[in-house]
Amino acid sequence: MSLTKLKWAAILSFVVAMAILLGGGWFSIDELPPYPGKVVGPDNKVLFQKADILAGQDVYQRYGLMDHGSIWGHGSQRGPEFSAATLHIVGEALRNQLARQEYGKPYSEVEKLQKELVDVKVRNEVKTNRYDRRQDVLLLTPSQALALEQVNQYWAKMFKEGNIRYGFLPNTVPTDQERLQISRFFFWTAWVASTLRPGKDYTYTNNWPPDQSVGNVATTDMYFWTLGGIFSLFLVLGLFIYWVHHYGIWYGSARGVSLAEKLIDMPLTPSQFRAAKYFLVVVLLLLLQTSFGGLLAHYTVHPGSFWFQFIADLIPYSWAKSWHLQLAIFWIATTWVASAIYLAPIIGGKEPPKQGLLVQVLFLAILVVALGSLLGQVAGIKGLLGDWWFWLGHQGWEYLELGRFWQILLFVGLMAWLLIVYRAIAPHLKLGHKDEFTSLIYFYVFSAILVVAFYGFGFFYGKGSHITLADYWRWFVVHIWVESIFEFFGVAVIAVLLVAMGLVTARAALTVAYFTAALVFISGIVGTAHHYFWYGGPVYWLGLGAVFSSIEPVPLLGLVTRGLMEFRSIQKEGKDFPYRWPMFFLVAASFWNFLGAGVFGFLINLPIVNYYEHGTYLTMNHGHTALFGTYGMLSIALLLFSWRGLVDKAHWNDKTLRVSFWGLNGGLFLMAIGTLFPVGAVQAWTSFKEGLWVARDASFFERTGIYLLGNLRVIPDTIIIFLGVLPLAYFLFKTYPRLKAAEIKDGESVWKRIGVEL
Repeated sequence: MSLTKLKWAAILSFVVAMAILLGGGWFSIDELPPYPGKVVGPDNKVLFQKADILAGQDVYQRYGLMDHGSIWGHGSQRGPEFSAATLHIVGEALRNQLARQEYGKPYSEVEKLQKELVDVKVRNEVKTNRYDRRQDVLLLTPSQALALEQVNQYWAKMFKEGNIRYGFLPNTVPTDQERLQISRFFFWTAWVASTLRPGKDYTYTNNWPPDQSVGNVATTDMYFWTLGGIFSLFLVLGLFIYWVHHYGIWYGSARGVSLAEKLIDMPLTPSQFRAAKYFLVVVLLLLLQTSFGGLLAHYTVHPGSFWFQFIADLIPYSWAKSWHLQLAIFWIATTWVASAIYLAPIIGGKEPPKQGLLVQVLFLAILVVALGSLLGQVAGIKGLLGDWWFWLGHQGWEYLELGRFWQILLFVGLMAWLLIVYRAIAPHLKLGHKDEFTSLIYFYVFSAILVVAFYGFGFFYGKGSHITLADYWRWFVVHIWVESIFEFFGVAVIAVLLVAMGLVTARAALTVAYFTAALVFISGIVGTAHHYFWYGGPVYWLGLGAVFSSIEPVPLLGLVTRGLMEFRSIQKEGKDFPYRWPMFFLVAASFWNFLGAGVFGFLINLPIVNYYEHGTYLTMNHGHTALFGTYGMLSIALLLFSWRGLVDKAHWNDKTLRVSFWGLNGGLFLMAIGTLFPVGAVQAWTSFKEGLWVARDASFFERTGIYLLGNLRVIPDTIIIFLGVLPLAYFLFKTYPRLKAAEIKDGESVWKRIGVEL
């Protein structure tokens, strides 16, 4: 198949995928769960209003509670599932009230047949939609109004007194008014999850969370589209195998002379020399991020406590979770920024004027954004920012916790990075070459543009946005940015590196890049819909999410095969191959892409599985192995590739890197297989048998087996930090004083220095 056809296939795949996802979002606007203007009880007494619901939503976000629990399954997997727990409180209150009315006893004391009759009546009461769209009024029954009071009391006590079993510190929500507001918001989320859509036999959240006691059971659509997802996987997998073999779409013979070997002896440009300290920041951020991961693991087993109790008294779970997620994004993104700066003058052929100064300014800007946003999140969670919480503190959205002001600065910084890199690459592009390597550079530049552009979707919602609509746009960043655009950028980076290292030809690399991009776009972008199954959107997301997310493993099968071929290339080059360990980390990234994103992702994405699994540790297992395993290992590969060219070869020693490689990968494997996966499997089973609220209750984590697995988590965490991250940090700081000299001047030809013509 010609490169032109593959290129247009990738472009068409991107356009069609975006059209489907955006079109689905447009048609779902009228299907959003309503915020009732008024909620009234018996005698038309106004119990609360829309403004109270939105105020409660603000409280939920202001104190970072999405990083301590979840709504409709979106958020942290250790704390309460606030909507499921609230729905359980409502159902329990209704059963007790009805049992007393009918039989004069609490529900627990009536006979089995009487319980079944009460259950039927309660399900009917919960499912009946009493929202009047024309008058914008929601009517609660007398029993529901009493249940509302119990909900208010439960959450008021939880957030005022704290609860050690869930890790809540006293005054997590500091004022009575805010505690009342968030209770009303939680009640609304439970109403949305349990009330039938007008004219439908399923709720606004497609009957999620699973809870038979209130009539939330799997729907016909879930079973049907699960079969559709399996069918699409096998169909596309068959086509994939046919295309690969029929058209010979894979890496061909080596390019011959390795550009990268020449980079080892090449003196540095000013911008490359200044890029080195970015990588020191990267490894410090990684160390801090994994340390907070260890703290979170400890909190999972011993909520609200630590070996040094002052730490637990100071750092709530939401703080630790926010930093753990944000630091992951920061260190991965900073690695990609720095590696692009290092590669730019090599690709472009010369160092632009004042490039080193711009790189220095960008470095300071990144530090300001990182430190400002992290400190702002803490101040927001602690309630120190008042009405400025959204702008300077904690926005309240998982993975996008940083305040809007810092988010804007980060976006501006990413655009500045694009310009800095482009001005260095531009000389090559202006030569007008029509060869495959130039096309590969265009591919690389376009992938970087998409990385910046898709981060911009995080501005499409704001304070007071409908929570369903906000989550729709949030997943454009969290899923598409991370799982599709990052992957697209990763494909481009790997292609450039493999060509530079002389392992493949530019044509072969470009062929694979176009082919993989086409599959990644159509599966990954539309596959975002699997995050919309239960978030309050229409039922057609079940079909779109099931069919397209099920084919996401297909390109990943290709990537892991490519990784094995890369491993063969390393072995062929021998032990003296200078980029041996960067290549091993590339192979590891391919492996984790297959296992973490592909296998573990497919395992939880089918609707009938996701219905019971959503909000459990199986999701966390997928997240760790996909984000840290794939993009973390890829980032370290980029770091080490760049560092190999930055450090004087006389002071390079691979022994420490061997320890780091096996520490990071071995620790992650033990974490996934030994703790996260088995806990998630038991949680999913519990959700199926007893309801999601049971699987997320503190009592679940106090079970003997789960408690034991939680304590064993200290082993992989220790391996990752002490045998993975610390050796890498030691290696970087030890060799940093041994950087090569920055002898190449502004405007001087880099290509002549390394003796190549591109």
